[in-house]
Amino acid sequence: MPTYRIDEIQDDSLVTSHVATGDTAENAVRKITGRPLSSRALQAHWFRVVNEREGIVYEYSYADHNLER
Repeated sequence: MPTYRIDEIQDDSLVTSHVATGDTAENAVRKITGRPLSSRALQAHWFRVVNEREGIVYEYSYADHNLER
C-alpha cells in the first residue's frame, strides 16, 4: 500500500503535515480528515497529497465548503 505525505494548507500557508497509507491518495487523506472530499482544491483550506515514490501530486478540499473548519 502506497504511503502519502499530506500537507494541510490554509490560505497558501502550510498548517501541518501528515503521513498516511492508502490504496489511493484520496483514501489516505480521508484517513486524516474523516470527511467527504472533492478531488480539486476549491477552498482556502485544502490538502496537497504527494506520492513521493511515484512523484505524483494530488489536491483535495472538503466536498462541502459549509463543513470547512
